Amino acid sequence: VLEHMMFKGTQKHKSGEFEKLVSAIGARNNAFTSQDYTAYYEVLANDKLEKAMEIEADRMRNLVFDPEEFKKEVEVVKEERRWRTDDKPSSLTREQFNAVAFLNSPYRAPVIGWMVDLEGMKLADAKAWYKKWYTPNNATLVVVGDVDPEEVFAMAKKYFMVYASNDLPEVKARTEVEQKGIRNITLKLPAKLSNLRMGFKTPGMISAKKGRVPAWEPYALEVLANILDGGDSARFAKNIVRGKEIAASANSGYYGYGRLDNLLVITAVPAKGIETNDLKQALLDEVNILKTELVSEAELKRVKAQVIAGEVFERDSIQHMATLLGSLETVGLGHKYIDQYVPGVLAVTAKQIQE
Repeated sequence: VLEHMMFKGTQKHKSGEFEKLVSAIGARNNAFTSQDYTAYYEVLANDKLEKAMEIEADRMRNLVFDPEEFKKEVEVVKEERRWRTDDKPSSLTREQFNAVAFLNSPYRAPVIGWMVDLEGMKLADAKAWYKKWYTPNNATLVVVGDVDPEEVFAMAKKYFMVYASNDLPEVKARTEVEQKGIRNITLKLPAKLSNLRMGFKTPGMISAKKGRVPAWEPYALEVLANILDGGDSARFAKNIVRGKEIAASANSGYYGYGRLDNLLVITAVPAKGIETNDLKQALLDEVNILKTELVSEAELKRVKAQVIAGEVFERDSIQHMATLLGSLETVGLGHKYIDQYVPGVLAVTAKQIQE
């Protein structure tokens, strides 16, 4: 809701002026909220950077909380929730799944909030959150492109350092409690196809940085996820979708780059006439093969090349670079981790995948 309010007025600019100011300098802008942070960005010509800095600094501290605008935006977010989650069985499944997968990690709550949260939200709630967290010492400013670094630092000081830093409340460590057994959830939703979702608690990059797990583990998990699901030649596509023909689709993904430990997730849609339990067993059989048989050097080499190529090609986009650097810095890993990814993936061994 606050992300939406940030596009409204400030003490300096009336509501509606933000979009006009950004359009006037030929910029493309938007925002997004993840489980760990909210990002606001502009893509623009380098000679218009100072104006963007001025606008961002202004709305970081001088937002006007108009009750009517707030009321309107809460309704917009509610509608967004209906469209993105409530009306989509796969999204609803993911949301309920996370709420069951985690007991005390904040990742159990949906980013957009439950509908009851939105219905109960007050203007004072958003205002207090903004006042507490939207401060220079809780922000990461990223500029990527054809710019002079010294000029960028000078602009940052000119527009952001005029605001005093807040005393931020101490954020206590949130370690997910140990899971004592399998958790199952069955949802009954109006859908033409079943949807299967499995998650495995895994350490993130943050745990490796803090020495709680070996440094290689997150990279091994990243490669492992791609062995199972990394294109048409990956194991799920080859064995489950095309081979046994028991799945219309099967995917896996490792979520290891957040502020807290997360999951390795496997999702699948059964083929027509296939029971969900049979598909589940076939997917687990593929996982168990990784435990009992070492991945061949040829397969490992191919998957590593694919993982690295995917990341390197994405770096052709300066917007991706800005998002990546900002994300690494914001979650506590530090922007220099960007240089460790390729060597980390290349160093993964077949034995580490098995472990």
